[in-house]
Amino acid sequence: MDMQSKAKKLIEMIQTAPVEWKPLGEVAEIGTGSSNRQDEEHDGEYPFYVRSKNILRSSTYQFNETAIIIPGEGGIGDIFHYAEGKYALHQRAYRVHVVIPDLSPKFLYYFMNVDFKRYIQAKSVGATATSIRKPMLQRFPIPIPPLEIQQKIVKILDKFTELEATLEAELALRKRQYRYYRDFLLDFNNQIGGG
Repeated sequence: MDMQSKAKKLIEMIQTAPVEWKPLGEVAEIGTGSSNRQDEEHDGEYPFYVRSKNILRSSTYQFNETAIIIPGEGGIGDIFHYAEGKYALHQRAYRVHVVIPDLSPKFLYYFMNVDFKRYIQAKSVGATATSIRKPMLQRFPIPIPPLEIQQKIVKILDKFTELEATLEAELALRKRQYRYYRDFLLDFNNQIGGG
């Protein structure tokens, strides 16, 4: 069965499965870190999540868990990290750590990537959200389909994410190759017999 057939079958399962909705604050522990930007160490052993897409390094860690990391300021709804294991966290970044067994952290990660920005924008009453507070996070509604369905969704989305990364790497390589040949072919000063 190919990916498209699996996705269609999963969509049918989702449409008939019972889904319970709960606020994020009931299914996850939400908090911030205590590190500052000056705690960064370039050769640090642990990932250090700040308020950007870039992941820094630190010699110390504050958490040892699986969590979704989002900025509390800037890039809200656009930046999500999936952290597993030991990590350090900036004081203006939030960690969302699932605490119930019937919610997959990776499923929550994918769902937040899709729906969190819309939720935050609706709560900001037409203005651009420049920062979020813990109560806004706690009220974010989360669908909880059966765990089996969550796991199948995660498996498919992981596969698509892997495929997308491969295609992006291939595209970057082709662009570099194109620029090299374009520049070489159009540089008549360095051509044999040119001058």
